[in-house]
Amino acid sequence: MSYELNRRQFLIHASALLAASTIPPLGFADSTIEDVLLGGCRYKDIDTNIAKFSLARVVPSQSAAKQAAADFFPHGLAFTGGKKKQAFAFEKIGPGAGLFDIEKMQLLATIPPVKDRLFYGHGACSADDKFLYSTETAGTGDGAIGVRETGSLKYLGDFPTYGQHPHECHLIENGTVLAVTNGGGNQASGHRASICYIDVQSQKLLDRIEMPDERFNAGHMFPLAGRQSILVSAPRRDLDDTHLGAVSMQRNIKSLDVITQPPDVVNNMLGESLSVLAIPAADLFFVTHPKPGMVTVWQLSSNKFLKKFDLPHARGLALTRDQRGIWISFGEQAELVKMKLADLTLGSNMPNTFITGSHLFPV
Repeated sequence: MSYELNRRQFLIHASALLAASTIPPLGFADSTIEDVLLGGCRYKDIDTNIAKFSLARVVPSQSAAKQAAADFFPHGLAFTGGKKKQAFAFEKIGPGAGLFDIEKMQLLATIPPVKDRLFYGHGACSADDKFLYSTETAGTGDGAIGVRETGSLKYLGDFPTYGQHPHECHLIENGTVLAVTNGGGNQASGHRASICYIDVQSQKLLDRIEMPDERFNAGHMFPLAGRQSILVSAPRRDLDDTHLGAVSMQRNIKSLDVITQPPDVVNNMLGESLSVLAIPAADLFFVTHPKPGMVTVWQLSSNKFLKKFDLPHARGLALTRDQRGIWISFGEQAELVKMKLADLTLGSNMPNTFITGSHLFPV
């Protein structure tokens, strides 16, 4: 899920940000640690009707934003260099991928796809920063993890995701296991969505947990200790956003449990349940739902629904550096708002961030 700005909006937003940089920022006095956020931007030049793309870097306390131009729409990021000085970015279902310098905000190199596959939006760097793993899919829908050297970007090979249409991946257990979501095909394909755990060294499947409800895919996940996870889902590939998405818990290595309560909230999860962020220390997790325009808040230990916020086109989530709040990207005008964890209320707001993509990444 993402939104476009047209060129006129883009330029207006740039002027507003420039003006804002000359006056003291408002509403951020409660934070002593400066947050820096990254996210993808897509906008349309209204004179040429051509879509343009960038990676945006935002400092909310300064009302400042900077873009690195790209020839694809960045969806997910994988950081390399230890201190998050560089990031690999991937297009969702497309040929685009590249390496960005986060400090200079420029695209350093592009990464071509191989074997007529498309990138599927996400990747991860090995613990020693030597290898890049990316989710990719063939024309048949079969999923693969592409393996490249982070330094030379040389393609080294691949291994299966053990499912179709893979999307997100996370290295867990000190980088020895790769957790991958497979969206599955359409309902008629016979391929269920799944979470797969793959041994990186042997490239063998360790565990595969299927989505029990054939209406839902497997989209983004938040990995928890002990190979547990929170999974958010969109409707299957042949279903549009008038159908329901879902939030599920994987509490053990055998099953996924789709959350069904409370009905008035769950039955409003139309379209994609998009971003998920858990804060185990606070016993909380959060999910964005762009189509109905809401953010849901849940107790992590019990799956109990706690609260919801109505935010149009809610998309990305990121924990603040002081760990006292979370940032949420929302709205057709690429806004940010901070939620305070102490009382789960909305506070500081920044308009015109340029971040129209699905996710937020703190650096």
